[in-house]
Amino acid sequence: MTSNSSNKLSRAEVAHSEAMLDSSPLFLENLLQASFARFLAPLRDQILELAVQPDCWGDRTRARLIAELFAGLRGIPAEDARVEEIVQVSNVVVPCFLLELGRRRRHIEIEFPADPCDSGARFRLRAGPSCPVYSINGKQLVRLVAESGEELVGLCYFGDQRSRENVEAQLPFTGGTTDS
Repeated sequence: MTSNSSNKLSRAEVAHSEAMLDSSPLFLENLLQASFARFLAPLRDQILELAVQPDCWGDRTRARLIAELFAGLRGIPAEDARVEEIVQVSNVVVPCFLLELGRRRRHIEIEFPADPCDSGARFRLRAGPSCPVYSINGKQLVRLVAESGEELVGLCYFGDQRSRENVEAQLPFTGGTTDS
């Protein structure tokens, strides 16, 4: 895909996501009652892909999604928040976009908590069909991304077996526990 056609797709997808977010303020105001997974459900795969890209379209998409999520989860506009608060939410939420892509592509299994940024929230993550289910919190998710980010991308995007094995091997070191 050429850069120009990539920009057109990006502009169209960003416009779609902004229109979707603008049309559902009541949903965002009640995000905690509705759950984080219900926020992700209507997002197109292309929006999630953009949200994890390290370019200007990714930055724009991430900023918009995080601003909306922050307002929905914290009950205050992102522009009124401290930078540290936004970074804390971003560190947990951005990996969730990647994990949701992996779930949709059937490369992983993930269950998101209603509020992924709540310190007591637990994610249920399985790196593959024959792998155990791990229960991890937001801090452990951030640690997993820091230690195995490249492998997590390979697993979520492509279902790469070597990446799956590396992520699976790293999960116990994050402090996650297996579900019985």
